[in-house]
Amino acid sequence: MTKPLASRRFLLTRPAKQAEHLAELLTEQGAVPLRAPMIAIAPSGAPELLTAVLARLEDFDLAVFVSPTALDEVAAKVVSWPAELTVAVVGPASQARAQELGMRDVISPEARFDSEGLLEHPLLQQMAGRRVVLFRGNGGRELLADTLLARGATVEVVEAYRRLPPELGREQVAALLADGCDGVIVTSSEAAQNLFALCDEVLAGQLRQTRFFASHPAIAETVRQFGVSEVVGTRTGDAGIVASLREYFSAPAPAPTAVPAASADAGKPAPLHAPVAGARPQGQWRWIVTAVVLAVLVSLAIVHYQRQMLRAELGSRFNELERRQQMLSAGEQRDGGRMSQLDAQLESINHHIEELRAQQVDLQSLYGAIAGDQEETLLADAELTLSLASQQLQLTGNVGASLAALYRLDERLAGHDKPRLMPLRRALAKDIDSLKRVPWVDYVGLSNKLDTLAGSVDRLPLVVDAKTPEDQAASEAAPRTGFWGELGRALGALVEIRRIDQPDPVLLAPEQSLYLREHVKLRLLNARLALLQRDEPTFRHDLVAADAELRKHFDIRAKPVIATLTTLRELQSAQPAQVLPSLADSLNAARDARRKASREDSK
Repeated sequence: MTKPLASRRFLLTRPAKQAEHLAELLTEQGAVPLRAPMIAIAPSGAPELLTAVLARLEDFDLAVFVSPTALDEVAAKVVSWPAELTVAVVGPASQARAQELGMRDVISPEARFDSEGLLEHPLLQQMAGRRVVLFRGNGGRELLADTLLARGATVEVVEAYRRLPPELGREQVAALLADGCDGVIVTSSEAAQNLFALCDEVLAGQLRQTRFFASHPAIAETVRQFGVSEVVGTRTGDAGIVASLREYFSAPAPAPTAVPAASADAGKPAPLHAPVAGARPQGQWRWIVTAVVLAVLVSLAIVHYQRQMLRAELGSRFNELERRQQMLSAGEQRDGGRMSQLDAQLESINHHIEELRAQQVDLQSLYGAIAGDQEETLLADAELTLSLASQQLQLTGNVGASLAALYRLDERLAGHDKPRLMPLRRALAKDIDSLKRVPWVDYVGLSNKLDTLAGSVDRLPLVVDAKTPEDQAASEAAPRTGFWGELGRALGALVEIRRIDQPDPVLLAPEQSLYLREHVKLRLLNARLALLQRDEPTFRHDLVAADAELRKHFDIRAKPVIATLTTLRELQSAQPAQVLPSLADSLNAARDARRKASREDSK
């Protein structure tokens, strides 16, 4: 089976990355793709804004991509696309690319693959209250954003990449066309404009005589403006373009017009001397003159008849013209009345237009006032948030809560691209770095440990209640039986002999034991209160006092007492008192921005 595109050469003007798949399809058909990217793709000019928007994709209801390049640039920076975020694209190729990148809910036009077709989608008709993010290149039409705004949506336009002039020059393009070109494939008006912009008059003339294949009527119209003689429309998408090329070059060429064969005698030369007829007799001249006179008379009669007929025709046409003139006069009168009505309607329409313009001016002023109020509210909230965070930091030392408040405030400010907010954001970043450098102290964990120790004091054995290993072994020996055994146990319950190694009296009444345990609890609770107040001397003093009481009056050989003393030593190594940074720079920056906004609004 023959390939209609075999050995045909096509100039590709797409960006280099987008042209790869189309070049592969042409190569499979036997064609020779000539890569001449007329648009260079560069990263976004505002990468921090793009990163900030991608970090909060969950805040949006719809993400719109105007090109496959925007899809690729965003997908390279997003680890996982939110499953509930709907994606809208302008063509089937972009839809397939979005699904390849893991975007599940993707919508696209059904018939017209451009911005107008996307806006006709049923899901984009009711947009009131919906939040939309629009990813595109630099520049471009504002049709999508303006229409979605008019339908009630909140739209954020983000520059995902930049389109730059081509890196090729006139010599490279001329070298590609030197061996012939069967067609130039253009998929954007900007590529066609860049192509003719780098050409001189000779190369431009060569391109005008070359066949162009355009994937959209608007692109075809742009190409025709440069004087191209033949522009052929194609389907959209790489597969559609190749299919259109196959259909075009598979069509049979028009059959050549048959040239009639020359007659057999056409090539023969005419004789040099024609035979001369013999002289007529003298009597025949009279009949010839009579025939000529009769012919002249008949001709005069015919001419007279034709003149009469012409006059009658002219008269009827003249009457018809008069009738039509009368009808036109009546029509002019009717049109005059209609024109008066149209003039009145036009005047009324002009009056309505003036009213609409006045309303537009009022709405613009109202929008400006609302926007100013929003910024004033944002700055007031920022000042209040910083003030509360500073007070909480100084009073309670809660670094984590202050950091969370500063992060939330920075995210809110990132959504407002205003120059006057930049000093405030820089001050916020500086204070966030300062808070990050503060050593982390687990006040909650330390407080819980002190509470646990205070609760376990009632279960710790005192020295007076403790027994030596010898006593314990004697008590666990075989019990004595009989009368004497019962008597010995009765006397042992009345009298107990124990060795005490400490000089202080340790025999405590039950009431004194209760007061001793409560005293140790108060020491631990005072240490907890000092910890929360960041009072390091009092904290350490109470811990040392509790440790001394435990060692003096409690059985330090018992496992619970040993565990309590170990926990007290760990608590003594903590440093609750820290020098915390101040948020004065951010607070002053917020106040300065608010004063500047107030002065500008008053002007």
